[in-house]
Amino acid sequence: MSRSRRVLLIALFGALSVTGLFVRLAVPGLFRRVPVAVASASEPPSGRVRLAVLGDSNSQSYHDTVMLSDPHARGGQWRATTWQWTEVLAQLRGDQIDQGKWGVWGTGKYRAIASEALGALARTPPKEDYRYNFAVSGATCSQLMGQSQRQAIRLVDLMDMEPKAWRGGVVLIQIGDNDLSSHELFDELSRDPDAVRPASAINACIKSIGEAVALIQKYHPDTYVVLVTGGSDADWPGEFNSWQSAREIANIDAGIDRFNNGLRALASANRHVHVLDAGLWFRSLWGNRDDHGRPNYKIVHLGPGWAITNTTGDDPHNTYLSDTHAGVVWNTLWAQYLVTSLNAAFGLHIKPITDAEVVDFLRPSFRAADTPSATRQEAVN
Repeated sequence: MSRSRRVLLIALFGALSVTGLFVRLAVPGLFRRVPVAVASASEPPSGRVRLAVLGDSNSQSYHDTVMLSDPHARGGQWRATTWQWTEVLAQLRGDQIDQGKWGVWGTGKYRAIASEALGALARTPPKEDYRYNFAVSGATCSQLMGQSQRQAIRLVDLMDMEPKAWRGGVVLIQIGDNDLSSHELFDELSRDPDAVRPASAINACIKSIGEAVALIQKYHPDTYVVLVTGGSDADWPGEFNSWQSAREIANIDAGIDRFNNGLRALASANRHVHVLDAGLWFRSLWGNRDDHGRPNYKIVHLGPGWAITNTTGDDPHNTYLSDTHAGVVWNTLWAQYLVTSLNAAFGLHIKPITDAEVVDFLRPSFRAADTPSATRQEAVN
């Protein structure tokens, strides 16, 4: 064979290889087969229920020291006793819920792309978390199926390694804050619930979430999917001076309903998909604005005289941390609600988290904060 022909064949092979890699990345599941254990509908394994998470900073563990290396993040001086809801579940129900091993998972995005293109497991960015938790701070809905994170695609790749173990498991998807929760977007909704820009962002999120659900259900049809609804920025203390009229709040609620109803539509035809209404849960505890659109929130009282107000601050008396993320009380009560909801929706048998357990779990957090040096930031009125 002549030298020129060898060069031509090498170039052609290289081009075909690169094309194959791009096709593998562009078309999820093109080279994936339905796992045999799922296809044969074998009996699910006994033991703990597997739980995976797709989403943003609402679901990323607070005690990650890789991405969240700032010692003042997620609770400031009380970070050691400020827990995110997956961390609460691991401590209270780790014997029944399997979120994967705690450790540092993921690589830089280019290495992840190369690994995935070559057929290896991949994820990005690197963070310290439970293995099945793919939620990343700053993630948008497009990251469920698109670059650089491809959360749903890479989770399914991981699930394919042990398909039988995921029968009866749960994938929780909570995402959309970074697409939908900006002051400017809510301001547009307050004037017109059908405003073009918010509607476009909402539709794009629903599309991405729908594609993620379809991918999971295609290859793991016996895995349950939980979709968490969006909440209202009007309930965040930093916006208490905004939208103080009944009409504005009604318009915002109508816009949020557009997103949440999209999630309900995804679940309506599939008994393996369930919607959790986070806004309804929040308002059942702390309430909402009054009939005139003004803040009118309740105080949640727990156990030994603890009062938790809809305010911002790093100690556990506040619903929100200083960096706007949910506080430890919110996350603990949400973990309690989640267990109850999973049991009701899917017939699971996870031991409910009792009110006494909630108080015992939170005791170190309040003990650390209830000192003469502890301070709080009151609601912005």
